[in-house]
Amino acid sequence: MDNTIRLMARLILAYSLLWATSIHTYAQNRDAGPDSTYTTSDRLFHIARSLNRNLVCYDANQTNAKLDSQEPIKVYWLNREKEPGKTNGLNYIQKKMAYGYKVVSMTEQTCTITLTAYPEKELTVCRDGNRFVCHVKINNRKAILQSLYVKASPNNPLHVEYVELQGVTVDTGTPVKEKVSK
Repeated sequence: MDNTIRLMARLILAYSLLWATSIHTYAQNRDAGPDSTYTTSDRLFHIARSLNRNLVCYDANQTNAKLDSQEPIKVYWLNREKEPGKTNGLNYIQKKMAYGYKVVSMTEQTCTITLTAYPEKELTVCRDGNRFVCHVKINNRKAILQSLYVKASPNNPLHVEYVELQGVTVDTGTPVKEKVSK
């Protein structure tokens, strides 16, 4: 009888530990699930698209707390569907035709760029306290860019219906959006 009670106590303890571990794992996966942007401390902004849930991320590339002079911004894919959290670099065509950037001017603490797909608007990467942010005009207000959303045509994924810029104003921190149609 004593052995039966000990076995039951061990099973209850093991079950309790498994249950607690599964709750903890569920909470971690929920918080970093497919809706997560897996934000990094260097993240400037990301591009979300209507075609799928994956993101193109733009992170400040720092060396000794200064922007890297050769590659001031790291651009990469962030998978949120098949392998959530996995990252991949851009291929040559993606850089040259859609998601790359061109440096307009640069110092150790500031970099002005234009995006390959949207060269009309200049973006300025600069230090804000202990991190870098990306300043841009959104609805004629100086803002910190957080994301762009690209709505592609369902009939032709290469045709962009509109791009929506999202950020917060520099002066008040108020959310601001601007929809741009081509």
